[in-house]
Amino acid sequence: MQLRGGEILEFQINNISKRWRISKVDGNVVKIFDEEGSYIQMPYNDLERLMNETNAKIEMMPIY
Repeated sequence: MQLRGGEILEFQINNISKRWRISKVDGNVVKIFDEEGSYIQMPYNDLERLMNETNAKIEMMPIY
C-alpha cells in the first residue's frame, strides 16, 4: 500500500462507519481529517494494520 495524500478511506469498526481523508504522508506519520473535520495523526504502520483488520476501502485520487 502506498498512500500519498488525497485518498479517502472508508471502514467500519464495531458497526460504526468511518470516512477519513488522508491529508499528507510525512515520513512514518499519516495526517488525516475525519468526516467531522477533526485532525488526526497516526503512525503509518498503525493505519496500515487498521486498514487490513477492517477491510477498508480506498478511493484513490487521480494523479495529474
